Parts: sequence; structure tokens; C-alpha cells
Amino acid sequence: MIACVKHQNKRLASPEGGFTIVEMMVALTVGLFLVGGLISLLVSTSAARTELDKSSRQIENGRYALQLLSDDVRHAGFLGTYMPSGAAATAPDPCATAVVNLGFATSPALQVPVSVYGYDGSAADPSCVTDRLAGTGILVVRRVSTTGVPAASPVAGEVYFQSSSCAPLAPPPEAAFVIGTGGFTLQQKDCATAALLNKYMVRVYYVSSCNVCAPSDNIPTLKVAEYFLGAMTITPLVEGIQNMQVEYGIDMDNDGGPDCYISNPDLPAAGEIATCINPAGYWATATAIQNWSNVMTVRINILARNNEPSGDWSDTRTYNLGLAGTAGPFNDRYKRHIYSAVARVVNAAGRRETP
Repeated sequence: MIACVKHQNKRLASPEGGFTIVEMMVALTVGLFLVGGLISLLVSTSAARTELDKSSRQIENGRYALQLLSDDVRHAGFLGTYMPSGAAATAPDPCATAVVNLGFATSPALQVPVSVYGYDGSAADPSCVTDRLAGTGILVVRRVSTTGVPAASPVAGEVYFQSSSCAPLAPPPEAAFVIGTGGFTLQQKDCATAALLNKYMVRVYYVSSCNVCAPSDNIPTLKVAEYFLGAMTITPLVEGIQNMQVEYGIDMDNDGGPDCYISNPDLPAAGEIATCINPAGYWATATAIQNWSNVMTVRINILARNNEPSGDWSDTRTYNLGLAGTAGPFNDRYKRHIYSAVARVVNAAGRRETP
């Protein structure tokens, strides 16, 4: 018997398929939300990173400016091996370039310039400062270089200070030191070897309204006018420094420590004088040079500002600048911060300490 098998033709389901239009619309919508979220995250991260970079630069600039000024103040008054005991103090023009106008003298009497000097925000600019930001202070530091130069090899045209360690000086006090571009004949302690030379330095620190001023970039900048080869040369130091105010610690009892702080020893405010003890011989309201010679510490207040504005920021703060008062609110889009430090004038204060 032959079995007949009946085959049925069945249509197999196709393994391939597609999205419906509704599914495609839903997928596209979800994808757009994801892309939008990623773009928003990228933008916010980039903006946060930009603000962090601005803040980091501001912190670095503020701290660097404070360290730069503090370090120079600590070296103020350094005169090599010379100890100016009994020398009269002078406060010459900080922009003077002729040797005879630098404030040093050995005849008819010894005199040396004060270690630090300053101008408050209301004072007129020294002649070598042409772009100071209105209302900011000026700090002048005088000293000689801590690196000695052989007497036989000075740089032509540079001004050097040479002091004698050969005792006794003959005749005193005329042989105590020499300052100038030549005539360096003083000797070391053995009275045979020529004494080393130290480059004379005067630095006038101030806040300028611009870093590059022609044309102006309107970036407030800490600058220095520095004595170099017989001329004052201006150099930008730190961008973003918008204000600098200086206070001076006055020694009232000759122990090398500050007893009160004054914003302007030339003409202190009545309220500042009232907070100080006034023993005769260490403070004189009518003798500014005496007050400057008693400056033992310097308190430096720096207001640092971002170089670029922040789009979502409005600066409605006020900033305490010590005895000079407050600054702000500026009501602009720049972020700011105050930095402050007290630097000791070691060479002046150390000479008054009792061992």
C-alpha cells in the first residue's frame, strides 16, 4: 500500500522587519533629549572650568603680587656691610637719577635715604609714574643688591654702593661708603682687599590703569619704576591688580617693633594720631622724615580682579582696604578678592633690637 503524504505549503514569517513611523518619532524625540542634555552638560562644564581658571589666575596674581612686595620690603634698607648708625635720614625724589640726588652723603655729615617711602591715593604722582590708577597708593623701596660685584668689574654706567670694613676709618665719617659709577677705593676688613660693590636699587611700585597702554587694554596692573643704568624703567609685574593701599607701622619706643599704623607718615589723619602713643623723639607730626625713619613694618592691602568678566555675576560687594577705607561696590561683572600681609623692614627693625 502506498502512503500518500500530503504537503502543505506554508508561508514562513519573514525574520526582517522595520520601525513604524510612530516608533521613529519616539526614538528621534528621545535622542534629541539625550543630545540636548549632553550639550547642556558640556556647556555648563566648560563654563565652570572657565570660571575656575579665572579664579585660579586671580588667586595666583594676588598672592604673587603680595609675595613680590613683601619680599622686597624685607630687603629694604640693605646697604651691604654698612650699618647707618647715627646717619641722618633723607627722603629724596624716588625718580631722581643723578647720583648727587639719591639721598646719600658722607660730607659734611653722614646721611642715607629711608628704607621705605610712600604716597597715599591723594598724593601727586612722582615724575616717573605717568599712568597710576586714581586713588591707589605708591610704595618706594630703597636698598642695594644682595649680590656683590668685584670692584674691578662694575657695569659701565651703573650705580654701585661700596662700604668700608677697614677700621679705623680715616678720616671718619668721610670714608664710610662710596656711591656712584667710579672711585671705588674702599677696602675689606683686612685693609688690603678691595671691598665688593653692590648695585644701587630703588623701586617705585604702583597700580597702573593698563598693562599695555598704547592703545590701552584697560587691564589694571601692578607695575614698578626701577632705577637701571641711570634711568627709571617701568616694567609691568602682575595683571589684574586693581588697588594697592599701604599702611606703615611706626616704632614709638625704639625697640624695633611697630606701636601703631599710619596710612601716611607725611600727613597722618587726626584719628590715626589719636591711636598712637607719642613719646618725644620717635614721633613728630611736623617732621615727616623722622616718621619715615621709624617705619618698622609695612601692611600691604591688595585688591585683585579677574581679567575677564563673568556673565552671570554682578559685583555688589565692598572691600576693606584698611585705613584707606573701602572700595566698591563696582556693580560690574568682574570678580574680586582682597589680599593682605604685613612685611617687616628687617634691616631697619633689626638694628634696634636688644640682644
